[in-house]
Amino acid sequence: MISILIPIYNGIEFIEDSVSSVLNQTYDQWELLIGINGHPQNSEVYKIAKEYEKKSNKAEQAFGKIRVFDFYTIRGKSNTLNEMIQFCNYNYIAILDVDDIWHPQKLEVQASQLDNYDVIGSNCIWFGDRPGIVPTIPVGDISDFDFTLVNPIINSSSLTRKELCYWNENGIEDYDLWLRLRNQNKKFYNFKEILVKHRIHNASAFNSKGNDNKVEGLLKSYGLTREMTIVEEPKKTPTFVIEQKRKTVKMSSKDKIKMNIINYN
Repeated sequence: MISILIPIYNGIEFIEDSVSSVLNQTYDQWELLIGINGHPQNSEVYKIAKEYEKKSNKAEQAFGKIRVFDFYTIRGKSNTLNEMIQFCNYNYIAILDVDDIWHPQKLEVQASQLDNYDVIGSNCIWFGDRPGIVPTIPVGDISDFDFTLVNPIINSSSLTRKELCYWNENGIEDYDLWLRLRNQNKKFYNFKEILVKHRIHNASAFNSKGNDNKVEGLLKSYGLTREMTIVEEPKKTPTFVIEQKRKTVKMSSKDKIKMNIINYN
């Protein structure tokens, strides 16, 4: 079972897309926690989000599965996530940024590896201001990958064991968490399938200034340095994902999911 966290300061205008992508999941053993932070008590942002909790309580398939919290005394994404963890009922944590969207089979595909890895991610495709680009990340078992080369886990694709979740408020909290867990020899896996659509826009973290300096400082704090490497510019690729065949029967943890290509609409 999976607890999904959507922390919100900016981006409330995208909430319909992100929440709908959760409601459309083929894997139904989830709960969704939405945490509003950095706004006055009972703000308009909170009221908009709260409507999704009310709607879920009227729908049989989502009854009681969405909870919205007004963290009006809390500032910062990491502080909000750390507060939200206390209200999670399940042992695995999924992060979904409010401006991103999940493929309907995102959780179903990833759930096949929950017993084998501590952190599970997947590939993504950009949309918005830079549409159709698939970033280059390592796939498969990446437990031995050099995490100094690139942030290897797409934040909105991540599934992490709850007991490992703690975020530092430094603006690159996800990379910090992965480096810490890599240093602890935790196990990582990335599905090659495109299971997330990551929105690029002016207010997104992708465009945050000063992140390069933050990364260098973070690496130094772990006694690491990033070697100068030539990294290819991400290329536009066809919008494809892999879908699990419905006819798949008995599967052990070592079996590969049988899949066929479909369009990601």
